[in-house]
Amino acid sequence: MSNILIHITSSPYAGFKVKEALDLAMVLATFEQEVDLAFSGAGVSLLHQDQLPDNEKGKALFKMLASFEFYDLDKLYIPAKQASAKEVKISPLATQLSEQDWGKMLTRYQHTFRF
Repeated sequence: MSNILIHITSSPYAGFKVKEALDLAMVLATFEQEVDLAFSGAGVSLLHQDQLPDNEKGKALFKMLASFEFYDLDKLYIPAKQASAKEVKISPLATQLSEQDWGKMLTRYQHTFRF
């Protein structure tokens, strides 16, 4: 069981919150802490494949997902109902959870950080 959950609900292009969340996840993982990530609401957009953000919206944070394997960050969760849009492809790194499993997952952590 993981002790830390980082729950991303903010858009990756609306400030620095998501960048800070990803940095926190990687720092904690560097120090061998078990970290899982959950994405819901506007945070799901970080997991969209084939993104082409313009310079005005900032860095392409979704590219950071490729480095997660080096940090053993392999538990990424998303509510299945938020990943069902056919026109949007979600990263295969994310595990889609039913509404019931999503609720259980959110309650099993000792520490939760929400960005």
